[in-house]
Order: sequence, then C-alpha cells, then structure tokens
Amino acid sequence: MTTAVHPDDREAYWLAVEAADESAAYAAAVAAHGRGVPLDSVLVDLVSAAQLRVGELWATNSWTVAREHAATAVSESVVRRLADDLPVDPDAELLLVACVEREWHGLPALVVAQTLRSWGHRVDHLGANATRERVVERILATRPRAVLLSASLSSSLPRVHRQVAAIRETGTPVVVGGRAFDSAGVRARRLGATAYAGSPRDAVEVLATLPHEVPPAPELTHAGVAEARELQARADDLARDLVLGTDTRLGLSGGGEAAVPPDDWRVVLATFAPHVVDCVVGALLTEDDTVLADSRAWLAEVLAGRGADPAAADAMWETLARLLTGLPEASRLLGRG
Repeated sequence: MTTAVHPDDREAYWLAVEAADESAAYAAAVAAHGRGVPLDSVLVDLVSAAQLRVGELWATNSWTVAREHAATAVSESVVRRLADDLPVDPDAELLLVACVEREWHGLPALVVAQTLRSWGHRVDHLGANATRERVVERILATRPRAVLLSASLSSSLPRVHRQVAAIRETGTPVVVGGRAFDSAGVRARRLGATAYAGSPRDAVEVLATLPHEVPPAPELTHAGVAEARELQARADDLARDLVLGTDTRLGLSGGGEAAVPPDDWRVVLATFAPHVVDCVVGALLTEDDTVLADSRAWLAEVLAGRGADPAAADAMWETLARLLTGLPEASRLLGRG
C-alpha cells in the first residue's frame, strides 16, 4: 500500500484528461485511491495538479480554450464522483464553500469542498459564481460555522471585498483562498476576511482558531478607496476605452476581434480589458501593486504564446496610464506595477 500519488497514476490520469475521457480519468483516480492513496491526496496531488498543467497549456497557446474547458469538465466530474459515497456526520458543524461572484473557475472550490468531506466535515457547496444574495440567503437558512470563499483571478478582488462585507454582516467568519491572494494573506486581511487559507489542510487548521461570531468588516479608509469606487462606477466605459485606445496604439481597426478565432491574441487582449480595470480596483483596495505587476506579466506571457504584436501588453498599460490621469493613487500603483 502507498500514501503518495505514483508517477504512473499521474500519467494515466493525464492521458485521460488530455483525451477528454471522463471514464478513464475516473478509473485512474479510483485506481490510485485503491492502492492506498488517501482521497485528499488524489484530489489535490492528482486532479488539481493536472488542472494546473491544463491552465499552463492554454496560457502558452498549446491548447485551445475549447480543449481547456473540456479537460476541466472531466476533472470536475471526477471530483464529484469520487465523493459521492462519502459518509456524512449529521452532527458535524456545517461549512459553506463557494466561489466569489462572477468567478467561473469552480474546480478549486469543489476540490476544497470534497477534501473537507473526505475528512468528515459537513459541507454545503454552492459552486461557481455564488452571488452575495445567494450566499447570505444560505447563511441565514443554515447558519454555517464559517464560509470558505474561493477566488482564482486577481480581478475578483473587488467582488471579494463586497462579498466578505456581506458575509460578515451576518456575524459569520469568512476564510478566503485561491490564486487571487498572496501566500502571506495580506490581501485577504486588507479586504476584511477573517482568515486566509492556502490549502484545504490550512483551512482545517484555521477553522479551529476562528471565533464563532465576528463583527462587521471595518470600513476601508486609506487613500485609494475613493479612487477604487470611482473606477468601479466607470468600469464598463473604462474597459471599452482601454480596448479602443490600445487598438489605436497598435494600429488595429478597433473591435476587429469579432472576426478572428476565439484563441487569437486580439481576442485575449480585448477580453482582458475588464480584468485589467478590476485589477486596478483590487490593487487600490489592497494597497498592493503586485496585483498589477502579476497581471501584466501574465498578459505578456499569454500574448507572446499567441504570436501577438510584441508591443501589445505595453500598449495596453500605456493606454491605461493615460486613462488614469488625475487619479494619483491609481497612477502610483500602476507605475510601480
């Protein structure tokens, strides 16, 4: 018997994901578990590890977005099936797990939910794009011990802030996690979260330390908050102007992304504009310029993999800087990031 995922397990699971073969992927996961690998290790070290590879292949343009979606659907199905027969302790404290509003990267939260179930916790999983209203409604109906909120994109940070505030208004502790946050938990604390957890095991350790009731989140009062609110109010217009201004700098016609394939770099550039605006808001709320630095580096990598104009990422940032003229805090963070 073994307690670690074997390279053969990884290869079998990967080949199944690569072929979008859900039955073969499930069989590979079950085989690893049958050889003694704990279910939480299967979920994290096999399934989640494969999903990271899927994301990297999309980022480098080795896989289309359609293929990435198909592979993700396979792993989501596997994770659900693996936990179908787990026993539920009706006396265990309830945990509510959800993705932040407008977050469609649902697999990380699903893995957390099923991992916690494998350890005997009672879990209510709301899935992707859980609105503030839906989360609060469920809290009031079920009174969970805590809410675990997942965010994979740094552009989700403004919505994390609003959702954390809504959850804390019910007196419920909220633990956040996901790739939108830094490993030290600084962004999480600044957005009002009760705690940050970098993994399901961290979440369990954190849960043991949480108060049973929390006060409302403190108001943010630092210099960038007013600018963040202004940008949120103008977000749609800013995103549109960012696309048009970037196209002008690059000598594109403007809006031409509609006539090219969905994986073309011009589509990525255009669809990334709203995320850039939200990243600026997130950087202002958290006072963290690395939000923008990370966003710019990711965009440059994705565009390069698609054979983009080498000036594309810089053109977007230069356009953004022009649009933010008159907002000193945003301009400062943009310059540093």
